[in-house]
Amino acid sequence: MHEDLSILKRLSILLVEDNAIMRKEVSDMLRLFFRDVFIAENGESAFCCYEDEKPDIVLSDIKMPIMDGVALARKIRQNDFETPIVLLSSYSDQNTLLSSLNTGVNGYLLKPLNLSDMLSLFTKLSKQIVLKDPVVTVCNGLLYNMLSEELYKEGEMIHLGKKEKSLLKLFLKHKDSTLSKEEIISSIWPLEEISDSAFKNLLNRLRSKVGFELIVSVKGSGWRLNNWESK
Repeated sequence: MHEDLSILKRLSILLVEDNAIMRKEVSDMLRLFFRDVFIAENGESAFCCYEDEKPDIVLSDIKMPIMDGVALARKIRQNDFETPIVLLSSYSDQNTLLSSLNTGVNGYLLKPLNLSDMLSLFTKLSKQIVLKDPVVTVCNGLLYNMLSEELYKEGEMIHLGKKEKSLLKLFLKHKDSTLSKEEIISSIWPLEEISDSAFKNLLNRLRSKVGFELIVSVKGSGWRLNNWESK
């Protein structure tokens, strides 16, 4: 079980829950096991977050204002058939839950949440995610294993520190986007105030290992991956 849980620490999850108390309780629980936990109060804001953050798993309540969980699942499935979607259900939602099974959801959890049931379902889904293809080609000759978090250049492993790994994964996650300094800092140092020199040192350390030509500066905007190739 310990090895299974370690996989979750490499993944992100989007929690969609309109009840503030439930949202706080569940998000606190999820943060113990997932790398990133994104939060939304309804299906409409959740879909915007899903498009921006590209979470590995979506966990959504069924009954919510503006857009409910079933409608959210349908909207995601219009273009995405891979991201696992799990619905949160109370016993009174059973009829709605049964009617939602044809929307492509991957499972459901009953309220109040049972920790064992939750971890069992998420570890099962996480294995399906990482087993698809854990190795990505960053550029010619540079490979990154998302499961083992190992970087290889021309067949030789390159040692990366914890924050260097986090920064590389951030660039890989947003491979088609330019990341601002503020976006990088909020992701790598979410609860810390860091100096400009610390930010530049981390960025330059990673660039020196993967190649300065791979992570390039976009004037006035930030930094992005250059010459991205998917495996």
